[in-house]
Amino acid sequence: MHSIEIGSLVLNGRLVLFLIYGAVGWLVLKLRFKNLKENDTVMGYASTAFLLWLAVWKGSFILYHPVEFINQPLSLLYFDGGRRGLWTAGLITVLYIAYRSWKRRLSVNIWIGSGIWFVLGCWFAYHMLYLVVGEKPVWFHALSAALALTFILLFIFLRLGFKRELGYSVWFLIGQTVLGFGVTDRQLWLLSFSKPQLLFVIAALLITGWLWLDDTKEKGQTHG
Repeated sequence: MHSIEIGSLVLNGRLVLFLIYGAVGWLVLKLRFKNLKENDTVMGYASTAFLLWLAVWKGSFILYHPVEFINQPLSLLYFDGGRRGLWTAGLITVLYIAYRSWKRRLSVNIWIGSGIWFVLGCWFAYHMLYLVVGEKPVWFHALSAALALTFILLFIFLRLGFKRELGYSVWFLIGQTVLGFGVTDRQLWLLSFSKPQLLFVIAALLITGWLWLDDTKEKGQTHG
């Protein structure tokens, strides 16, 4: 979806989609931090981080396509930095959040947990939109949206706490990886895994490793 036409108005389709994903992710995150003392701090940083991500992603068009921008400055309204722009925006946003966390001495578990909630909201919105437009395979988008919604509701009703939510999120990542094997026309990157599947596996391993390190640290402090 490169553009959306509303009468004579032409909008950047990817930008509109990312705004929708971000809005749903923000609402889910807002629900998680309702009545918590960290609400104002985390929601403020999360909003800034998302806007920063959008700005860098759009602005990266100037970095990666300087000639096109110089020849046609208005092209910035319709184009972006592509895949490289996405990775650049993601890296800068992570560095921003890490810096803010260090300055305010916020728990790493809170920020990782916040990221999980935000991603679940975005993931749900992403697959629901694909269901609405009839993107195939329909079963994959339906089950992916249902899986994300299941974990959102699970976290809401069980009130597990950030650390336990991280542990449960590993199962979401595993579930999404398993669903991917049912998509027969996926592009394979390594063995029988597609690129999204590999990212899910890596994320699951990183979260598992972090939880292990955190538990080891807590046990060391207890025995010490």
